[in-house]
Amino acid sequence: MTSAEQYMVYYFDVGEQSYYFLDEPAANQAYVEAELRGDHPIWGEPTPLVTLLEIKDALLGKFTKRIAFLELQLERAELAHSDFDLSGS
Repeated sequence: MTSAEQYMVYYFDVGEQSYYFLDEPAANQAYVEAELRGDHPIWGEPTPLVTLLEIKDALLGKFTKRIAFLELQLERAELAHSDFDLSGS
């Protein structure tokens, strides 16, 4: 078992911001403090760290492919533009 498989990630949301913890007591304390401030935190489902890393890797792979595709389209557009450049440069 790798070290990432041993950890759970605990989190809660306050408005549009999320707070992540690897330590459950620290997460609980921060949640209570947010409640006391009147921030109205909402717990998320505890998730194994390895699952979050897999999701991150999948998203990075998807975005990398999309960026490469867009770069290729840009190069093609630039090449097509230079084919019709009548300025002689």
